[in-house]
Amino acid sequence: MTSEETPAEEKAEAPKGGPVVKGDIIQLEFDAWILSPDGSDELFDTTNEEHAKAGEIYDEKVKYAPLTTVVGEGRVLAGLDESFMKAKVGEKSTVEIPPEEGAGERKPNMIEIHSIRELQKQKIDPEVGMRVQIKDKMGTIIAVTSGRVRIDFNDPLAGKTIRYEYKVVRKAETPEEKVKGLIDADYGKSEDFEVHIDGHVLEIYLPDICKYDQAWFTLKYKLVSDLREVLGYRTVRFVEEYVKKEEETPDAADESAEPEEPVAEETPEPEEDPAPSGDTAQSDEDPVEIDDVTDADEHEQVDGQ
Repeated sequence: MTSEETPAEEKAEAPKGGPVVKGDIIQLEFDAWILSPDGSDELFDTTNEEHAKAGEIYDEKVKYAPLTTVVGEGRVLAGLDESFMKAKVGEKSTVEIPPEEGAGERKPNMIEIHSIRELQKQKIDPEVGMRVQIKDKMGTIIAVTSGRVRIDFNDPLAGKTIRYEYKVVRKAETPEEKVKGLIDADYGKSEDFEVHIDGHVLEIYLPDICKYDQAWFTLKYKLVSDLREVLGYRTVRFVEEYVKKEEETPDAADESAEPEEPVAEETPEPEEDPAPSGDTAQSDEDPVEIDDVTDADEHEQVDGQ
């Protein structure tokens, strides 16, 4: 590639825009590292699949795509949230976040000891580094000894200094974009939602997946709250459609089909009997007499039968 050529990804970059402000609904691409004093920084999160594979953190269950969030609503680490209000759409930004602006300091009283038997009752075979849930708390196993398991219930990022490199790739501008942005932020996918807005009344037609997805049943209440608090809608309606598919019967199919135009059958003209020898043939000017003769002949044949 020459210096004059531009990669396809750079050509497709979103145009640079104005500053991001509190309340904006944005999408961002990012890479995030845990910083180490010896310089061996560790990538722990990213929206880029190739970066995840290179950093050996790839998870096939994760959807690698821009993150949607609401600025200033505390949905991300405080230091990162604060930095958004200094960013501009389409421009790259870097921020280092100390523990007090990130996940907080590590607390020794958040480390607990549990028996192996307790974990085995939950069908957990404990290993160092494994994430486990005990009652309503998530923790990381940091040691396994004879009959005992030490679990750290601190946030995995507690006590860590973090660096984010990110770019705000899009900011929701229209009312529909903002609604779909909140659906993305709360539920994770907005492609098949249909949005209708009439003043302060919002109607959202739900895709079929919402009829069966247990996650939707819980998250829709948070979405309603956000649509009211962030966007100011007074009435929110979720519409589920159940359309019965009528089975087409053969009779119905025949009736619905356009009638075919009748095709006239061509009837071959009767061959003329050869004129008697020595006599002049009947002229075309006396058709009635010819018909009468033909009818008489036909009657005679019937009588003969």
